[in-house]
Amino acid sequence: MIAHSIEFFNVAELRDGVLYRFPLSVCDALQVPEHDANGKFLRIYTGHRASARALYGAELRFVTEAKRLAFCMEADGPVSLTAYNGDYQNAYYVAAPGKTEWNLERPAAVEGVKREAESRFSSKVWRISLSGDCNIRFIGICTEGNAEIRPPQADEEPRFRLLAYGSSISQGIGAPYSPLNYLNTAAQLLGIDILNKALAGGCFCEKETIDYLCGESFDAAYLEPGTNIADRPAEIIEERVGGLINAFCTRFPDKTIFIATPIRGLSDVSATASDYRENYAKTRRVICSEAKKYANAVLLDGHQILKNPYYLSADILHPSDFGHVRMGFDFAAMLAPHLNVTLK
Repeated sequence: MIAHSIEFFNVAELRDGVLYRFPLSVCDALQVPEHDANGKFLRIYTGHRASARALYGAELRFVTEAKRLAFCMEADGPVSLTAYNGDYQNAYYVAAPGKTEWNLERPAAVEGVKREAESRFSSKVWRISLSGDCNIRFIGICTEGNAEIRPPQADEEPRFRLLAYGSSISQGIGAPYSPLNYLNTAAQLLGIDILNKALAGGCFCEKETIDYLCGESFDAAYLEPGTNIADRPAEIIEERVGGLINAFCTRFPDKTIFIATPIRGLSDVSATASDYRENYAKTRRVICSEAKKYANAVLLDGHQILKNPYYLSADILHPSDFGHVRMGFDFAAMLAPHLNVTLK
């Protein structure tokens, strides 16, 4: 999205300045039935709507000749911010709830960076990464001397975009610093952009979500749908996960669709964790069966994305901080041959 001469990356809507990763109409449609152990309907679950409203993996990208600027925002909760000059990290800050004016300066040393010393982005591009489980309102960017700003040009940022949809594991839960979750780590190694639409507590493959995701601009897609839906009845898994895979593979026959089986965790690792052996078997069976139908589907073994159990956090589900980084390297190595790229 381009607004105010800024590229709002991984932002679907701006409403009264508030940044949303999913359109509010999609957020409000998220739901999945819950059942007891005997398959009896209990209620409609909507808890993942909060994850969809949260901002994660969003970036404001722009170019200006100004050496100094102030980024102004307002939030009703804490926000993690990281500023970059291209690929070079400039500053990190955790903003408290309320209004924030973050003063940034482009270091003189960055001015002399040569093209061969750049990776995904031109060093001219300012990137301000934001993540927070709250409403984040963009107020504005004030530049020194009122210098103009513009969005990055095509040759100043990655040309290849991978759309990702999955659970909290793919959203990045467990990574204390969001730019180092496994998808962002892989993106840096592959030299690509990641459009992270994963949902903590969600990924229930609603029709509204599928239609929205298929309307996004991307070059390949990565689907990790086998975790949170695994404890639902088989018919719901078949309908929803099957519908997700079918939609991507049939609507985009010329694009590679990477599909992961459940990532290692819970009873795969610990005898005292939640017993998901049967649950994971259900989603694995559906994912493998559906993926085999399509020539453009690439099936990824989730146990190879997270190879060693000690890369998990103590909940035996989410990757640890280093676990995310290690997963990023292994995930990138799995994708590289299909994307015809050499790891950076």
